[in-house]
Amino acid sequence: MKERIRKSILDIRSYYNKVEEDSNKIIQRIKNLPLVLDKNSFLFYYPHKNEVNLLPLLNEFQRLGKTVLLPKVEGNFIIPVIVKDLQDLKKGKFSIPEPKGEVYPEEKIDVVFVPAVAFDRNGYRIGYGKGYYDRFLGMTKGIKIGVAYDFQVVDEIPFEEHDVPVDLVITPTQIITAKGGKDD
Repeated sequence: MKERIRKSILDIRSYYNKVEEDSNKIIQRIKNLPLVLDKNSFLFYYPHKNEVNLLPLLNEFQRLGKTVLLPKVEGNFIIPVIVKDLQDLKKGKFSIPEPKGEVYPEEKIDVVFVPAVAFDRNGYRIGYGKGYYDRFLGMTKGIKIGVAYDFQVVDEIPFEEHDVPVDLVITPTQIITAKGGKDD
């Protein structure tokens, strides 16, 4: 079932022509979230394959003096690295640009923005099937915010014991408080 959902959503996303418009709507929703405004450290991701693009928000938070991070893949793990300059990234695993800077402790990250192929209303996600984010999300205590286009939210995703739900899912039209996530 996961593979069927993954293929269907990726097919739709590959032709999606509202990436910039919907990404900007999601950014506005994030900027209006009280639980984000007072936080200081944020793990973003570098968008690829028409994922929601939060890089304008990364730049804005950086200008405000907040600590902004991007993931670097080492072995089977995501390592959070401080971003000094988006122009100073190099292609990493899967040809996704990664930072070269200082590693930041995952337990100190306030907010993790989580990409996915699909989310359900319980906060469970389907990624690309490698488990990088599941391993990482299990190690961080920060608020986990999934970002997605509306068509990426599905009724139910089968999950396993090792799957870690996000706390919120933000789309261009809604903010979903995930039932599988934290209560606070």
